[in-house]
Amino acid sequence: MKRVRIPQQRRSIERRTKIKKTALALFAKKGINGTSSNEIVMKAGVSIGTFYSYFENKRALFLEILKDHLETFVTDVYTLQTDETISLRDNIRKHIRKAFTLFDRHSSFHKEALVLKFSDRDVKKLFDDVEEEQLIIISDLIRPYCRNTDTNKLMEISKVIHSAVENIAHSVKFLDSPLNTERLVDELTEMIHHYVNNL
Repeated sequence: MKRVRIPQQRRSIERRTKIKKTALALFAKKGINGTSSNEIVMKAGVSIGTFYSYFENKRALFLEILKDHLETFVTDVYTLQTDETISLRDNIRKHIRKAFTLFDRHSSFHKEALVLKFSDRDVKKLFDDVEEEQLIIISDLIRPYCRNTDTNKLMEISKVIHSAVENIAHSVKFLDSPLNTERLVDELTEMIHHYVNNL
C-alpha cells in the first residue's frame, strides 16, 4: 500500500481540502466512474503528483469524502438531547426536519454513494458504521420513554425509527415523491410519537 502524507502546514492543508471539494463536486455531477484523477487535479489547479502525495488513488479519495459526508448525519442531526421543556412530539419533529434538511446537502453525491452501497463492500461498510452510531444515539434518546430498557430491544426499536425516517427522506429528496412533504413530516412525527409513547 502506497504511503500518503498528512499535511501539516496551512498551505498543504488548504491544497488537500481544495482537492476534496473539487472531487466532491465532480463526483456529484458525473459519478466516481465518470470522473478521472486528471480531471480533479486540473479543476483543483494542482499537479497529479500533489494529488497522489495526499491520496492513494481516486477511490481512496471518494471513500474519505463519503466518510466525512456521512459523519455529518451524526454530528448535525443528533445534537438534540432529551429535554423536559420540549414535548416528545416536538423533539421528534425537530429531528425529522433536521434529517430532511441534511439530505439537501450534496444530495447528488449522496445519491451516487447510495447506488454504490449495494455493490461496493467498502461503501456499504461506511454506511453501516454510521448507521450503527445513529442507532446508539437514538437508543439513548428514547431510553427515558421506554419501560423496556434492554439494549438489544432498544437497538431494534431504533432501527425501525431510523429506517422510517430514512425511507421517507429518500422518497422526498431523491425519488421526487408527489406527496406533500409537510404532511409526510406530520404523519411521520405522529407515527413515531405513537410508537415511542407505547413502548
